Amino acid sequence: MPITNYSDYMEPAGKAGQLSNYQDYTADTYAVETLVPFGAAVQLNATGTAIKPIATAGTVIGIALAQNIHDWVEKKDDQNYPVGEPAAIMKRGRIFVVAGGDVINGQPVKVDPATQKFVASGAAVIDVTNAVFKNNASADQLVEIEINLP
Repeated sequence: MPITNYSDYMEPAGKAGQLSNYQDYTADTYAVETLVPFGAAVQLNATGTAIKPIATAGTVIGIALAQNIHDWVEKKDDQNYPVGEPAAIMKRGRIFVVAGGDVINGQPVKVDPATQKFVASGAAVIDVTNAVFKNNASADQLVEIEINLP
């Protein structure tokens, strides 16, 4: 029998970068060149050997997954991947991120490199290819997105 009510089995959204359900997802591992917050859109560095948060004119290659070891084992609340550490970057699936303004379910996802928040429109924003918002949210709220990158 399939799981249809995820809230019965998963904790509610508590931070950016948290998986939103148990459906299949795909993530790749990359080295971190510059501190990467959980739930941040990332891009490859110039040599293609590491990642960093999205910058103006960058191309989004995925979203940084949150790691619970920081909260439960290490008792840290740093919520990021430090420089030189491996990072899990979601390419496909559903994940919570921070909204940078009002967004509506079904709108295409963009990211503002200045604030590192996810928006539906704005000046100097970068498209997150094949991604849509999956619920409504206002500025600084967690919002679920579905992403499907190669």
